Amino acid sequence: MIWQFLANGLIRGSMYALMALGFGLIYNTTRIFHIAHGAVYTVAAYLFYTCAILLKLNVFVSLFLALFCSGILGVIIEFSIYHPLYKRKASIGIYLISSLGLYIFLINTIALFYGNETKTLSPGIEKTYHIGSIILTRIQIFELISFIIIFPIFLFFLKRIKLGKIIRALADNPELSTVVGINVKKIRIIIFFLGSILAGFTSCLGALDVGMDPHMGMNVLLIAAVAVIMGGVGIFESPVVGAFILGLLQNLLIWKVSSRWESMVTFMLLICFLVFRPQGILGKKRRLEET
Repeated sequence: MIWQFLANGLIRGSMYALMALGFGLIYNTTRIFHIAHGAVYTVAAYLFYTCAILLKLNVFVSLFLALFCSGILGVIIEFSIYHPLYKRKASIGIYLISSLGLYIFLINTIALFYGNETKTLSPGIEKTYHIGSIILTRIQIFELISFIIIFPIFLFFLKRIKLGKIIRALADNPELSTVVGINVKKIRIIIFFLGSILAGFTSCLGALDVGMDPHMGMNVLLIAAVAVIMGGVGIFESPVVGAFILGLLQNLLIWKVSSRWESMVTFMLLICFLVFRPQGILGKKRRLEET
């Protein structure tokens, strides 16, 4: 039995990791706690549902349209809300309130048009595969394979591709990046586009697996944020570590206690890290003048 829960934890962790990579990409470079990222996550799933179920388009065409539109939504948010605030040198609190307000607006708009009930994309019985005593559905296997493919591509992009190096430079020192001629406005748009696509992809897979409702984005967003903090803020690959720890612990908790305690354990871990290791698992302590 434990192997089944561990396998489920790995799959859940892989989905948390993809969401956290997108959230971390935005947060590490812009220092915006992008609450509206949860709304992008939700919007992508409903776009996928609209294309695949209501318009009856091919599933891959529907996925492409949902991902592209989620990326465009992220760009619109940056261009219309965050960039004007950036030009005015707004405080972190202003960003936070603006992002929360946008999240509430988008989620209630979705609920207005689609209703609050849970919707499913694959109502039939999903095909399963047996690996010893472990039983996995086809979509669960696809979720794990997706992470295995996307994560190395993400690292290669950041460490080997020129654009990725520019993004890392912007995260390390925004002022110096501007001085050396980096077009910060353009790079921020690309960052929001890529981060939103990661959120959209995670959302579409989750919708195929367990269904969707208008309020599903906030829980996943908060878990992604906790994963970023646990892994280490400022390190682009670190959210993966926090995400897999959370995924495994949550499933072990379901096995031993109840799913009702998932949120408590998640935020107890957050408090412990903020108090005892604020730099995260992969982070290093820095001198005062470096912070």
